[in-house]
Amino acid sequence: GASTGGEVMAHAGEELEEEEDAIWEKIESARHQLTRSLNPAKLTPYLRQCRVIDEQDEEEVLNSCRFPCKSNQTGYLMDILRRRGKRGYEAFLESLEFYYPEHYTRLTGREPAQRCSMILGRGRLSVLPSAAWEGPAVWAWVRACVKPRFTLPASSEP
Repeated sequence: GASTGGEVMAHAGEELEEEEDAIWEKIESARHQLTRSLNPAKLTPYLRQCRVIDEQDEEEVLNSCRFPCKSNQTGYLMDILRRRGKRGYEAFLESLEFYYPEHYTRLTGREPAQRCSMILGRGRLSVLPSAAWEGPAVWAWVRACVKPRFTLPASSEP
């Protein structure tokens, strides 16, 4: 029997889920290192913009007396994101890609780059937290995101 488009899509979905699970396992195995080196307060504004956490989640992560130190806060944030499923996973990776590119590469094996889907895909560049605009990295990121839509003159590329 010839496979239907639906079967092909379902198969692609299963492969993505497997990749997602594999990366969550990598995230879990790197949990100790991630919780020690990530600053949850740096990630939560982005994650709220992506609508994977809300104000209450952010408040609980950053200010609950249950999580007195940053590593506990980060661990709790990672638990929340895992419960959010695919969107939580994508938003977490994108926040790493943006703020902690070295962790992103370690977890995914990919260079941080051209996937700015959750924010830029909707053309809402202005919603990035102001801290995101510091430094030259953001402009490389913006250029990479915008490239498919606008062709820059060849001379402006290094």
